[in-house]
Amino acid sequence: MAAFVRHRIPFAGRRSVTAPATCAQRHIWNLMQGQLPDAAFYDVSYWVALPGHGTAQDFLDVCAELLARHESLRTAFRRDADGSLVQHVLKAAEFEVEVWTLAPHDDPDGVRQAWERRMRHTPFDPARAPLIRFMVTVVDGAPVLAAFCVSHLAVDLTSVRLLADEMTRLLDARAAGRPLPPAVPARQPVEQAQLEHSPRGRALQARARAYWCRQLEGAPATLFPDRGGPAAPVRYSAGMSSRAVALAVPVLARRWRVSTSVVLLTVVAQLLCRRAGVPSCTLRLLTANRSDPDVRATVANLHAEVPVTIGLAGDRVEDIARRALAASTAAYANGLYDPDDVARLISSARGPGTPVDLSYCFNDIREEQALPDAAEDDEPVSGDSLRAAMADTVVGPDEFEEGETFFIVIDDEVPGWIRVMLNADHRALTPSEVHDFLHDIERLLVEYVENAGQEHGRAAAVSGARRGAPADT
Repeated sequence: MAAFVRHRIPFAGRRSVTAPATCAQRHIWNLMQGQLPDAAFYDVSYWVALPGHGTAQDFLDVCAELLARHESLRTAFRRDADGSLVQHVLKAAEFEVEVWTLAPHDDPDGVRQAWERRMRHTPFDPARAPLIRFMVTVVDGAPVLAAFCVSHLAVDLTSVRLLADEMTRLLDARAAGRPLPPAVPARQPVEQAQLEHSPRGRALQARARAYWCRQLEGAPATLFPDRGGPAAPVRYSAGMSSRAVALAVPVLARRWRVSTSVVLLTVVAQLLCRRAGVPSCTLRLLTANRSDPDVRATVANLHAEVPVTIGLAGDRVEDIARRALAASTAAYANGLYDPDDVARLISSARGPGTPVDLSYCFNDIREEQALPDAAEDDEPVSGDSLRAAMADTVVGPDEFEEGETFFIVIDDEVPGWIRVMLNADHRALTPSEVHDFLHDIERLLVEYVENAGQEHGRAAAVSGARRGAPADT
């Protein structure tokens, strides 16, 4: 039977320092305050399959090394005398690890999932660092699976992926008795705060503020007028796993000359606009803010949400997609902004008591969103193959949670499939309408591939006829 021992492990970093909180830290802090009393809502759990060699002590040493390297993991937060949020990096303290020893018949995934459910109800105190906890399952003396739960104040999605990769590399080296690979140089949050207060940082924030003003000026007041019902929001989540979507998206990306993410964004925007009866919609895109080489390897929260307006003007969907590509590129370029200032802009955009509703979010969390090169041996995707793949599509309730009117997430953890998760307020979409929206995404993508194929066939026939070949060959 699985049993665990909870360890308190010391760590030691390079410095102790206090600095203003960064824009991204203040953004997540504000979101967390709005979610109270559910203080664990913005905690993130992530698991890592381990190579199955080394010892539990090797794993504990690796965790201590991770905290030593990444200051965000040992940072606490508090208000200073004037009410401003500050970050305080601890030089030394202890962190918590649960080491689970499993018998041969025990299920590591089941143990990990139970731990994650417990962490969901064990919030961090932001004033007490470190804001991370670990667990590891051990079989025959070797760690085989690990997980960590960490506050969103300390990390974003890119960071947890970086941590998982680094954990594996460090454990490999420790277990083999090799020197640990050095840390990749990266800007720490304290230095990020210094940049934001510099002339360059203030200029970037001023540019982003002007961008927000332009977006708010043209944004629809709402896409989902309140249809009544309980005043308190009740949200429902569903997920769609689709081979057809995974097959269709690259085809359209090549034909429209955009990224695969923009294909999905274009279709979601079209469906939203059609449902609302408006010619354009404004959504918030989630950005990692890592275009600067100095933060590519940073483990910290650099997350921001930027508005983008997608218009449906034009006869061809590929034209809409290319405008969506240009618009989203401009949005991502304005990811550094003062969240408190932006909140004031939003609340005053339509006058007192009637703010613009920007509670519509699109988040593509796939690691590879660019269009892959087409291989010579790739078989063309036909309408028949897509229709056959649609028979495998599964849509059902999902545990995904968000605090917005409409929040859609794209993932591809299972090769050959794309999973689309949608969380919506019942006042905007009922549970059955959430399911319909997901099916409509797949249906529209398949129809676009089929229509593109028909157009290509007609064009080939016309070209052949012009060369003197029979039009029906």
